[in-house]
Amino acid sequence: MYSSSSHIDTHNTHDVFRSIRALDTGIANHESWYNEVHQSLICGSSHSSSDDLREDAHCCCKFGKWLYSQETDALKPLDTFHSVVDKHQQMHALAREILIKSGSKESIVEKEYRDFTSRAMDFKLNVRNLQYKLMSQVCVVDHLTGTWNRHVMYSKLHQEKERQARTGHPCTICMMDIDHFKQVNDNHGHIIGDQVLKTVVDYCRTSLRKYDSIYRYGGEEFLFCLPDTEHEEASAVIERLCTSLSKHPVTLPNGDDLFVTASFGMVSMQKDISLEDSIQAADHALLCAKAQGRNRVCYWEDGLTSFE
Repeated sequence: MYSSSSHIDTHNTHDVFRSIRALDTGIANHESWYNEVHQSLICGSSHSSSDDLREDAHCCCKFGKWLYSQETDALKPLDTFHSVVDKHQQMHALAREILIKSGSKESIVEKEYRDFTSRAMDFKLNVRNLQYKLMSQVCVVDHLTGTWNRHVMYSKLHQEKERQARTGHPCTICMMDIDHFKQVNDNHGHIIGDQVLKTVVDYCRTSLRKYDSIYRYGGEEFLFCLPDTEHEEASAVIERLCTSLSKHPVTLPNGDDLFVTASFGMVSMQKDISLEDSIQAADHALLCAKAQGRNRVCYWEDGLTSFE
């Protein structure tokens, strides 16, 4: 259902919303164009736009001019986008054929007309499907940090737990809390606080493996899922992250560097322990790390806490 990546670039979010609105406009323009074509065919009048008779007619309509100008990463990776492009070209090619015949007073056979109307309907359905995929994309992502949101977290972690039960492969989850984050907001303001959140998450993303995933649990808390990872390997990964993060500055607009640290609580998923209890155990380990002075990693095992 979801990509294995834990991140959708937030700089594309505005592009996504613009694309959704543009697709609405495109459907309206399409329906207007479709009605004009039908009027020409039924009334036998000459078609008002000579552009529809060109071989590159698909590039000349209002929707086509928008569609073929798209360079945004929000659309290009989607299979549905390429399907819309194909359907749009095919629809215009069929429209061109029957409009040329109509203008020459040639008979249009039923199959030609049926193929055109069918392709026009397919095109509209594909545009709506593209809109749906775009809306689904932005609804599952935390727009500030680009991580999956909490709703998706439970869905993905349940999938991981089912996979673990099926294969027996290990999985470790980790809670991270940015230390003294309230002081950041109080001393520097919420805009800088947002910058800190995004910078920390971006750094975590580059430090984790490609198949690890990050979820915004709430506020300045994030949950990491490290699949196929035993306790020892996960501890090594998170320990390195904890140490290196403390040395990674957040560059403020005035050029100053702000250094922040984070605390981590880890637990290994167990097949006989519910997902909710595992998350709670990771949260307990996080609280222990914070109680012991923060900027450290704590592991929870069988109700006991160990510090890495």
